[in-house]
Amino acid sequence: MKKFLTVAALIWVFFLLQTSVCPWIAFGSIKPNLLVILIASIGFMEGSKAGMWTGFACGLLADLFAANGVSLISQNGATGDLLGFYALLFLYVGYLCGQANRLFYPEDIKLPLMMIAAADLCVNFVCYLIMFLMRARLDIGYYLLHIILPEAVYTIVVAFIFYPLLLLLHKWLWCADRGSTE
Repeated sequence: MKKFLTVAALIWVFFLLQTSVCPWIAFGSIKPNLLVILIASIGFMEGSKAGMWTGFACGLLADLFAANGVSLISQNGATGDLLGFYALLFLYVGYLCGQANRLFYPEDIKLPLMMIAAADLCVNFVCYLIMFLMRARLDIGYYLLHIILPEAVYTIVVAFIFYPLLLLLHKWLWCADRGSTE
């Protein structure tokens, strides 16, 4: 129960940071994607099931927010007319990041950061496919160079701050579950 409440609080805090702080630290309308950092980290640390539920909850919040006309995740005003799009997309991202759980070593930071970068690239590429390519906006080069890659780099830079904190929280919860005093 402690893990569930902690993850629920993390989802809420990361969502609030995504919607309130990230617009203030944006560089040329490029914002770090904190929800992808959270989903990939929890999936990587806890496994596919936890990653899926976290991704679904984050995506549901993003969908509900985007339904009110605010562009939360994707750039250039594509708010997404598809209710449930982010919930399904983030669910898959959480599942795929959770598949790498057996490779999880707390000392290694390279693999989680690569997973976060890959997750962010996949999210933005799927957003491009669904929200732009299907609407005959065919300039993938512009979108790749001006939106997808800068956001992935910015997300990785921010992940250097948040991933160690999430890892520390994971270790603390793991020790609390086991009854350890380490």
